[in-house]
Amino acid sequence: MIVRKILNNNLLLAADENGREQIVMGKGLRFLNQVGEELRQEQIQKVFVLQDESSAQRYMQLLQEIPDTFAETLEDALQLAYEQFPGKLSDQLFVTLFDHLVYAVERCRKHIVLPNRLLWEVQRFYPKEFATGQQIRALLNERLDIELPPEEAGNIAFHLVNAQTENPDMERTMQAMRMLKDMYGIIQMSFGRTIDENSIHYSRFLTHMQFFIERVLDGKMLKGEDIQVLEPVLEQNPQAYACAKRIAGYMQRNLQVDIPREELIYLTIHMTRIML
Repeated sequence: MIVRKILNNNLLLAADENGREQIVMGKGLRFLNQVGEELRQEQIQKVFVLQDESSAQRYMQLLQEIPDTFAETLEDALQLAYEQFPGKLSDQLFVTLFDHLVYAVERCRKHIVLPNRLLWEVQRFYPKEFATGQQIRALLNERLDIELPPEEAGNIAFHLVNAQTENPDMERTMQAMRMLKDMYGIIQMSFGRTIDENSIHYSRFLTHMQFFIERVLDGKMLKGEDIQVLEPVLEQNPQAYACAKRIAGYMQRNLQVDIPREELIYLTIHMTRIML
């Protein structure tokens, strides 16, 4: 890669062999390279391949608007996120979360607090993302001598959730969270008791529900699978099967989609496990 522009102490804009621009992160890159030189592989910690030129331009504009020390703190926060979710986060998070944090800090210094209407959902259904949001919030508060509100951990977590989807889209991520909350409520009302979140099966159940919603929204539901051996589960667990059908009805009313039998069987299995 050839260095195109020095962005700050730890970031460069470089071009690969096809001329595609990428943002490269590495400690002290400013002091080890000059524009026009070839970047050595051992200096690179992370490469961010952005989807379009406007993303790179937006990031460089933000860098020009804030002090280098502030930018480097935000970059450390982003690095923390990528370390917590290796290989799972879209490179676009590098710009979208950076942009969000710049204005979150600005709002904090002006004592402006924006409510997070999905804070409950994020805490309940995405505990690892929320915990990482708390870590980032603590890092920024300490390094920048500010006091970001607790809601900000939820906002950061929301960006982390969105960055793990195949096609990151904030509106769709919000829709998925609301659906997860509604389905969670349907399950608890169907069984007449609270879901045991300390159950060894709860984490697996939650993951299944998250992927189930993604499959529904993508129109890629499980169909035609040879799972006849699992059919008896429906008769053996009528309460869980009835709940699965209520969830299917919810999907039909809200998204006008029919849930195939294969999905109903897996829903029934997971609900049976968490409601033992």
